[in-house]
Amino acid sequence: MKFPFIPLAASLLLLGAGPALAQATAPSASSSHQAATPTQQSAELSEGQITRWDPRTLRLTLKHGEIKNLEMPPMTMVFRVADASVVGDLQPGDKVRFRAEQVNGAYHVKQIEKAP
Repeated sequence: MKFPFIPLAASLLLLGAGPALAQATAPSASSSHQAATPTQQSAELSEGQITRWDPRTLRLTLKHGEIKNLEMPPMTMVFRVADASVVGDLQPGDKVRFRAEQVNGAYHVKQIEKAP
């Protein structure tokens, strides 16, 4: 007794695996993001101005423009930093570019630099 549907089923399995194999070998969007050039990384930074910095509590107040990665409109708000070295020698009044992220419900500045 022959089973003609077995070759057909095997063919369908192979055809279905084709896109999955192609996806597995193609570079993903996240891997190409990691290879971003410095100018591309700068484009991801938001702009703002330091209005207050308290190194004792590690809280940084920024008057900022839109923060696209957080879908946040312009405003003035307090951010946290991991340690004082993140802010370095920046002071209130300095115009800056920064990267902020939401971590456990709080907003943290992960990277900050003086704006040119």
